[in-house]
Amino acid sequence: MKNWGEGMKVKVASRWGLLAVMALLSGCATNSIFSSYPSQVENIKLQVSVGDFSGAQAALAKKSMGADKMLYLMERGRISQMAGDTETSIRDFQVVLEEFEAKEEAAKITASGVASGASAVMLNENAIPYEGDVYERVFVHSFQALNFLGEQNIEAAAIEVRRANLEQKLALLDNEDEVIEAEEDDEARILNGNKGYESKFSSLTTMAGTVKNSFQNAYSFYISGLIYEINGDANDAYIDYKKALEIYPNNSYLRGDVARLAKRLSMNEDFEQIKDSVTAERMAFPGVGEGKLVVLYEQGYVPERQEVNVLIDLMGVPNNMVFPTYHDHALLSRPLNILLAGEHLGETETVVQPSAMAAKALSERIPAMIVRQGLRIIAREKLKDNQVGGTFGALAGLGQLLLNRADLRSWLTLPAEVQIMHAPANHGEQTLTLNNGNMSSDVTINVQSGRTTVIHVIEAGGQLHSRVVTI
Repeated sequence: MKNWGEGMKVKVASRWGLLAVMALLSGCATNSIFSSYPSQVENIKLQVSVGDFSGAQAALAKKSMGADKMLYLMERGRISQMAGDTETSIRDFQVVLEEFEAKEEAAKITASGVASGASAVMLNENAIPYEGDVYERVFVHSFQALNFLGEQNIEAAAIEVRRANLEQKLALLDNEDEVIEAEEDDEARILNGNKGYESKFSSLTTMAGTVKNSFQNAYSFYISGLIYEINGDANDAYIDYKKALEIYPNNSYLRGDVARLAKRLSMNEDFEQIKDSVTAERMAFPGVGEGKLVVLYEQGYVPERQEVNVLIDLMGVPNNMVFPTYHDHALLSRPLNILLAGEHLGETETVVQPSAMAAKALSERIPAMIVRQGLRIIAREKLKDNQVGGTFGALAGLGQLLLNRADLRSWLTLPAEVQIMHAPANHGEQTLTLNNGNMSSDVTINVQSGRTTVIHVIEAGGQLHSRVVTI
């Protein structure tokens, strides 16, 4: 009976090994195990830079059927938005949001994801289907709101910004719980005696240190306030402008919005507190025969993740591990200079830096990544000691081969920085000139008295892509 039992253990182990291999192989094309994700997206960016949006969309469509479909669809939804293909962008972002919800539900079921989990434990982080970060989910909702705003569907746009705001509220609560759970996690013992690893992530820490957390997004609250104000709901607009200002207090346009609505809503105490830090120009209401001009400027691309080697001690044995990181870089923040009919109207100011949010999100994951990779090494060593052989032996060998491949996946067509600007403007058809010092673009607008004209500008691939909507 003992031999029979041992034989059964080998068979069961082999079957789990086979499942893990199958999970790995089924996701190879999309999980970036053999080809890093940044290298795949680099070709897509090249197509965008030469204006081949349809080619970029087609290339992403081929990749959006596997385990990482939501990541490729985020890229295509964004590129479609640049191209003015709002229909495709709306459809892709909707599927992405459904994927977020499905993965959230699956995470509540303990037995879900067994195959991908087995392959991830035995092989590599890349074997785990991409789940996305909260900051990415918030941006999907925000970009979807802009899609609906461009279609003049104010009701649908308002629904998206409310969802974006809810995601941030829930993430704030979850973040507080995770801090408590991390302190109680027994597996954190792998980190004991390895505190020196932080020095390998100094650039990541520098970038992440510029934001309080990875999910509170002043841009999403600004869009929310803007939509509420367009819809005639000044009170809700005021609340969200205040939230945006709390997150990014250095933006003079946000201060102007808060002061302007505080005065309008007779929030006298609030107005008194802020009025001395706001110029009359920033909080000016459109006058008779004027409309409001709003510029939303999304600049460049977030940086790609890079690999870093870290020496981690496991039970007295040093192990060389590789992890994703961001290298600190000086973001060339270029404000967009706005001229209306040849006259200087103003320039944009930063409201959010997705680069910093991406760095913060990754920095929060590094300790858990170290724990998981430590467990993988321990598990593989046990396989060797037990001499399971067969499928598991091949799996362990393949795992060793792929061990030093960091998970470099993230949404790479997100902007590196987002800026905003607003000002009253005379009614009528006029030429708006956009110039960031490196490139310039003329846009024809038709400002209407008492209405808001929104110019959504995306700088990508050496081009300024813009869309104008008057509501």
